[in-house]
Amino acid sequence: MLRFAIQESIIMLTAVRVVLASFVLVLFASTLHAQNPAVGTWDLTTISPEGEFKSTLVIREEGGQLKAFGKSAQGERAYDSASLEGSNITLVVTISYNGSPMVITYRGKIDKTKMGGEADYGGLATGTWSATAQK
Repeated sequence: MLRFAIQESIIMLTAVRVVLASFVLVLFASTLHAQNPAVGTWDLTTISPEGEFKSTLVIREEGGQLKAFGKSAQGERAYDSASLEGSNITLVVTISYNGSPMVITYRGKIDKTKMGGEADYGGLATGTWSATAQK
């Protein structure tokens, strides 16, 4: 009887440890996700030789990867890629310009509520961009 009680106690302690470890793991993973400053909705302004253009930028984290989408009066467009290394952010999107594809690469710095930097328009022109987090 005592042996059964000891075994039962060991099983219960093991179960409690597994539940606690799972809880800590989920809490840690959600904290990491919440700390990614790029995730969210941003008011984006780009300035190119063609002028100023305002749009909305939405960045999500899906399966450990950043996914970006632009929204404007012209519709919605998925970005080709979005990456964040430290405070350096890179966004790449392909658009149609005068009937031909043009790859625009945005490189810049990000903090909690703003980001911005330089834009390369397919090697043909350069510009700047900035974004502020929507509240």
